[in-house]
Amino acid sequence: MSARDAIARHPWRWIATAVIVLILALVLAGVLIVRSLLQPQRFTALLQSQLANAGLVLSVDKPASPALWPHPAVQLQGFRLSVAGATTPLLSASEARIVVPWRALLHRELAVERLEIENPRIDLDQLQTLLSRMPHGAGAPRLPRIGAGLRIVNGTLVRADEPLLFDVNAETGPLLPGTLFHMDATARNGADRGGKLSLRMLPQYQDGTLEFEQLNLQIGVEQGAQAHIAGDASWRGGSELGASLHGGFTLPAHGSVAVASTPAPASSSPSPMPGRSYTLALQVHPAHGATPMTAALKLDGEGKHVNMSVQPAALPGWWNDVLGSAPATALAMPPVSGSAQLDAADFGPLQMRGVKIESGRQVIPLDASSVAAPKPSSSGR
Repeated sequence: MSARDAIARHPWRWIATAVIVLILALVLAGVLIVRSLLQPQRFTALLQSQLANAGLVLSVDKPASPALWPHPAVQLQGFRLSVAGATTPLLSASEARIVVPWRALLHRELAVERLEIENPRIDLDQLQTLLSRMPHGAGAPRLPRIGAGLRIVNGTLVRADEPLLFDVNAETGPLLPGTLFHMDATARNGADRGGKLSLRMLPQYQDGTLEFEQLNLQIGVEQGAQAHIAGDASWRGGSELGASLHGGFTLPAHGSVAVASTPAPASSSPSPMPGRSYTLALQVHPAHGATPMTAALKLDGEGKHVNMSVQPAALPGWWNDVLGSAPATALAMPPVSGSAQLDAADFGPLQMRGVKIESGRQVIPLDASSVAAPKPSSSGR
């Protein structure tokens, strides 16, 4: 029987076969086109440039290769992220992926959506080195511009080669002025006790001032403390730091535990939790002329009422004087003004009851209602 006779006897079978062959040809052609568009060296160089703005150096053991599943990406082998000039990597992993958005790929644009890293080793000492290099002196502050997000899966946090936290999972968005930044992270310690962190903020530049609007921070520990802080902050460099924050925290009640819950959206208020709850309001006034930066704190809760102000710049000098004073010399009072009333205060084996403290001149009470609430978010995740 000839091929023409076979087609005549089973036309639909041959039509289906032709359609399948055509689809496979189109898929193969699409794969080849995408691979030609996905030039790994371009996106690797872009990510290296963005990380260099934050003082980080990206290096790999092998040339990057394209990957198409489950989304266009550049595969990195022997991935290391180091602080500039350091010999020990801040973050290292056997593999990492630079995810490329379809829109940028099809329009031949150079853009990176996020960096994905599985099972990384994160060095806390190197992280502290990176933070210490951020500008602390006078002058206009600078916000590192990182246009790509970061996703870490099943990482391990170490310090001096000793593991501190396990199952570290974190995801962030891009860090750019005018773009709502988010960071969500979870981890467990060696006792298999978990914790969560959620941060939202909108960084802005206004007349040489770095502003953090819609700031919302939530921290929770399983069977432990929960905290929520919201407000706004600004920084002009050096000690010209200002903030208006409010929120609260909850400690486990004796004989009960406060169970950690999933962080609420940035625009919501913290939900009541079992245990001992406290409200707080914090205002930081930047240095002005001969007046140094001052922080005023008001805390109210079960058996604890604190309304005090402190000049943070004076604390290190006072502490050095305490350490260097002679045994028979009277200790100088800390640079704190205000009052505190505590029904009980426990410091390890030291337990005190009915504690009342009056220091310096009486500060004007700070009403939590006077603290500006965070502006409602116009965008978010």
